[in-house]
Amino acid sequence: MKVSLISIVGLCAAASAFALLRWWRKWPVSNVCAVCGAKRLGGPQYGYSSHAEEDPAKMKPLCRQHLIAQLEIDYANYHERALVIEPASGPPCYVFQPIKEWNSFFKDSKIGSDAEMLLGKMNLQCRDCGQTANYLWVESNGLNGDNFDETLDKGVSETLLVKNPKPISLCGKHTVQRIAAALEQQNIFYLEVCGPKGTDNGFIVPMGY
Repeated sequence: MKVSLISIVGLCAAASAFALLRWWRKWPVSNVCAVCGAKRLGGPQYGYSSHAEEDPAKMKPLCRQHLIAQLEIDYANYHERALVIEPASGPPCYVFQPIKEWNSFFKDSKIGSDAEMLLGKMNLQCRDCGQTANYLWVESNGLNGDNFDETLDKGVSETLLVKNPKPISLCGKHTVQRIAAALEQQNIFYLEVCGPKGTDNGFIVPMGY
């Protein structure tokens, strides 16, 4: 990955604390869920955005319950295909990236072309229920705040899939169930979360800017 790409989407260990502090300074003043008013010490659990790299002041603070409810809507209404990497602790964001847009900006990054290749080969039936599958689920063991840029650089085939199980095809409902389970089991919080939208294939990835 070239320096220009790392400077935008990479979050090296030495700079991670500074980057998170900068995000928190822009964070909405309210520390309650915009839907139910649930409070959490230090701020809301998640910032829901309409697209990646949203201005933090425009994000909607949500508790985990209402984040999942919103993601259920997003994943059900998206009719293209997306590769979904399981939530992982460390990176501050969990966002959808359209493949065409990503490839146009980051020509040296392989994750877009790798995701497109894997999506082209996916089974079109959900492994859990047999309904139409729009999502290809990839487990994230080994991904953290120090190395997520390697996945962006090399793609999942050369990184996550070397040590994790093969991807599985899922419908929106069962994809969100797995996302919810990962957030709960690992007690993960994200400064920014956005679901899949638009008419292009894409990928959902834990990352930083």
